[in-house]
Amino acid sequence: MGGLIRVLVGTAMMGSVTGPTPLTPEKQKDGMRARVLDAAVAHFAAVGFSKPALDQITRAAGVDADDVAALFGSEDGLRRACDDHVLGALVGWAHQKATLAGMGDVMRSYTADPSSYRTQIDYLGRVMAENAPAAARFFDVLVDESETIIRTGISDGTMRPSDDPRALAALTAATVLGLLTMAPHIERALGLGESQQQMLFHLAVPALELFTHGLYTDDSYLSLVRRAVSFLPPTEHDRQQQDTPSQQDGI
Repeated sequence: MGGLIRVLVGTAMMGSVTGPTPLTPEKQKDGMRARVLDAAVAHFAAVGFSKPALDQITRAAGVDADDVAALFGSEDGLRRACDDHVLGALVGWAHQKATLAGMGDVMRSYTADPSSYRTQIDYLGRVMAENAPAAARFFDVLVDESETIIRTGISDGTMRPSDDPRALAALTAATVLGLLTMAPHIERALGLGESQQQMLFHLAVPALELFTHGLYTDDSYLSLVRRAVSFLPPTEHDRQQQDTPSQQDGI
C-alpha cells in the first residue's frame, strides 16, 4: 500500500508546480500495475512457479507487498493476472501472423528486438513444462484460436480443406508447445547454443515447407489412415459438430 500512498501524495503535492501536467493517480496506478506485471512475468519465466516469489518481484518493480495486495488481491491474483497478460499477447500475435503482412511485421519486430517476445514465450514454456494450474487453460485457448484461424483460412482459400479442423488445431498447438518445452534439446541437436531466436528461425523454414508442400509425394498413407479412422466411434466434439452444421460453413 505504501507505493500507492506515495503516488497519491506525490500527485497532490505537484498540483501547485508549474510545468507539464502530472499523471493522474489512476494513470500512475496503471503504470505501477504494468511494472509489477512485467517483473512478475519475467520472474516466473526465469525461475518457475514452485518457489516463493513476492519479495523478488516487489524489489524488481520498486513496490512493496501491500501494493501487490492492493493491485491484485494476493500473490495468486498476481499469477492469474500474469496468465491473462501473457495469454492476451499470444492470442494477439497468433491473429496478427494469420495474414502475410502481419507475419512479416511480427518477424521484423522479433528480429529487431527478440526480448520483446522472449519473456512471454518463456513464460508459456514454463507453464506447460511445470504443468502449472494455467496449463489447461493456455492449451485450450491456443487450440480454440488455432481452429478459428484454420477455419478462416479454409474459408478464404489460403489453407487447404481439412477432414478435422479441430484436431488439426490441437496438433498445431501441441507442436508449438512441444518446441518450447523441448527447446534445450532442439538447440543442442541443431548446434545453436542457448538461443530461442535462432532456434525458432531455424525451424521456421522446414515448418513452412511442411505446411505449404506437405511431406509425402502421394496420398497412400493418408488414404490408409482415413480408412482406419472411419471405423472409430464419433467423439463428443464430432457429435457437437453434427448437431450444429452452421459451424461447418465454408469448410
